[in-house]
Amino acid sequence: MLREFLRTNRLGEFDGIRENNFTVLRFVLAFAVLFGHSFPISGNGSDPITMLILPHAWIGSIAVGGFFAVSGFLVTASISNRSLRDFVISRCLRLYPAVIVYSLVAIFIIGPIATSVSLTQYFQSTPWNNLWNATLWEWNYNLPYVFSDRPFAGSTNGATWTLPAELRCYMAVFILGFLGLFNSREIANISLLSALLLIKLNFLMVPLFGSNAQFHEPLLFFVVGCLFWVNRDYIPLSWPLCGGLILAVFYFSGTGWYPYFYIPAVVYSALMVVYRLPHIDMDKFGDISYGVYIYAWPIQQLVWTTGQSAYTNALYSSLIVLPLAYLSWKLIEKPALGLRTYLGAGSKRVQPEVSAEV
Repeated sequence: MLREFLRTNRLGEFDGIRENNFTVLRFVLAFAVLFGHSFPISGNGSDPITMLILPHAWIGSIAVGGFFAVSGFLVTASISNRSLRDFVISRCLRLYPAVIVYSLVAIFIIGPIATSVSLTQYFQSTPWNNLWNATLWEWNYNLPYVFSDRPFAGSTNGATWTLPAELRCYMAVFILGFLGLFNSREIANISLLSALLLIKLNFLMVPLFGSNAQFHEPLLFFVVGCLFWVNRDYIPLSWPLCGGLILAVFYFSGTGWYPYFYIPAVVYSALMVVYRLPHIDMDKFGDISYGVYIYAWPIQQLVWTTGQSAYTNALYSSLIVLPLAYLSWKLIEKPALGLRTYLGAGSKRVQPEVSAEV
């Protein structure tokens, strides 16, 4: 046991290893967002984990950061291993089908159940505007006359603001791949480190992202995740090093050094969970994390009642969200990903690919 704890592997040694915990980690992160949101949605402040780490972070922001870190790592692997055409097809099939179906479910099922006016007035009040959210360029629209008496009044889905950031991250990686900047480790590092410097010094000038201040932290996590992939042959995975990074986060909290340890610590810890913890084969059940993420908030709003505890809200919403997420994976997401073969998205380059889907 001690020998296993002290053992160090290079991150690159896990290339092509299918026995990883990406699916489990994404599910845990998605459920952490649900759990974290259950407190403000029910009007009960913050969860107990967040209370331990405020004001430095909260459980939802850590989970979102973990999502973007893993995404940066895997998407960089994808652009490095597959053709640009394959990359575009795969990313579109991963993002769009589920969110388009969600938008229709929200308009035609969640809205009519939750509206405070007649169905005639509801449908005359242009709920169709919500379909613009499904483009994922912006997420601006709420359903009309819905959830008006909740602590988060009128908010149809307060979690999905991250999806436009995710789309932009994919676009940025595509551009870097198109320019061939991932063909050389040195050039990739220069490009990504320059991006981090620009994000830090003048975020408003960052193309695609600078117009929305909310995108700042997710983008940092994503770029650091990209750097971990590019430099995987030189990064050791070690539990003592992981513990040291986490301790450094608390040691430097409240100082200007904090973000320089917080973000790498989250990314590093996520990859330790993926590769160094015993493999849990959740893939046979399915990757339901995306469904959990996009359905959680509206269902949590839907099950809210006056005086409800956050734990009750999390429990009731989970009983609905988990089956919905499974159906989304089984009926929408997995079949959509299966279309890659028919669309000709199958050409690989020579490098081994990390076996996980984003």
